[in-house]
Amino acid sequence: MSLQRNLVVSVSTVLLISLLAGALLTYEHAVTKVRTEMRAALMVGRRVVQNAVDEGAPHADPNRLLARVIQDFNGDRHLRAALADPAGKILMRSALQPPPDPAPMLFFNLVGGRRLTTRIDLPPELNVGSRLILETDAHIEVAEAWDDVKLDFTTLFIFFCLVLALIAHTLRGAFRPLEELCTAFMRIGAGDYGTRLSWRNAYELNEVENGFNLMAGRLAEMELQNRLLQTRVQCVQEDEQGEMARDLHDEVAPFLFAVSADASLILQYVSTQSLGEIEERANGILSSVSHMQLHLRDVLSRLMPDVLLDLGLSGAIESLVHFWQSRRPDIEFALSVSPDPLDNRSSAIIFRVVQESLSNAVRHANPSKIDISVKHYLESWKIDIVDNGTGLKPGHHTEGFGLLGMRERVAAIGGKLNVASRIGEAGVAVRAVLPCSAAVLVAS
Repeated sequence: MSLQRNLVVSVSTVLLISLLAGALLTYEHAVTKVRTEMRAALMVGRRVVQNAVDEGAPHADPNRLLARVIQDFNGDRHLRAALADPAGKILMRSALQPPPDPAPMLFFNLVGGRRLTTRIDLPPELNVGSRLILETDAHIEVAEAWDDVKLDFTTLFIFFCLVLALIAHTLRGAFRPLEELCTAFMRIGAGDYGTRLSWRNAYELNEVENGFNLMAGRLAEMELQNRLLQTRVQCVQEDEQGEMARDLHDEVAPFLFAVSADASLILQYVSTQSLGEIEERANGILSSVSHMQLHLRDVLSRLMPDVLLDLGLSGAIESLVHFWQSRRPDIEFALSVSPDPLDNRSSAIIFRVVQESLSNAVRHANPSKIDISVKHYLESWKIDIVDNGTGLKPGHHTEGFGLLGMRERVAAIGGKLNVASRIGEAGVAVRAVLPCSAAVLVAS
């Protein structure tokens, strides 16, 4: 949730809580007022009836006197008088004054409460077997309370709406410079260094405006200088030196490691007097040195590796696997390569990915099995090299030159490379996806 919306919601919550508290207080006040008024009306009614009965007791006609008492209550706001026979049947009842604007029944049930009823004892001379009953009716009083509640809530609602509108308007004006600043930073991040801020009415942000505009101007100057430098340097050095460095690392480094491993084995064989094994390892060293010499000549002449030209992608990978099997017989290799042809550049990139992945796994992960898969699908090539070694070290995020070289090679033809520890299993999975139109990308 945005900061502006969060503030509006917080203020609205406070106002709603205040509204609920006001509603509870209004309800309590209305209930108390109605009940007090009904009790007072009942007391006054008893006194009025008692006075009328006492004054009219000497009259000879009790029924006429009682009828006049009942009629005196016609049009009363809160009391209804009734005359009942001994069986409880109503013989006569006064008419209440109807409320001009009745309250809703739900509100009446909440506020009106139960009706109060009292029986008036008649003197013996008026006791003709009838009973005089007074009963309260709160409809008019509840209607007045309903009018007060409507007025109060209308006033509060208008007040709350005005407060929210004022707060929203103030926040919108206060946050507008921040939104413009965020937009300006996004445009700067997209490379539009001509972006400038102009806040005429935000005097408190003049320093921010001046600092941003100064930063944008300096970035524009630096970008122009950087573009000129890239034009001069990039075409001359980066392509040639980067390609040459990647080739040397990809091809020479594994054989240097092999020479080191064979030399270490020769020392072990000398100590154990295993002279027959020394000749084989010495030939391995000579073979590795010869391969490195050939590759150095290839780099200098800018030619593709002979192994790819002679054997193709599948044969080159098989030769690479055989090379490592001869030096690490304890590792099980599983190889699956599609026979579909590729252009020389794409084949070289796939070969380098497999070569670097195998070299890293053998040298750093100590695996017992490595699976190599190069598969062709409808629109892409998928390369998977998965080992069950020690995996990547936790917290180690830096990449060596070989891995960076792989990423650059794959990205150059529009592919993607991912190197990560296997989920739920030991080892590392190297996965690359190359488009089938790689030759077109390279040619363009």
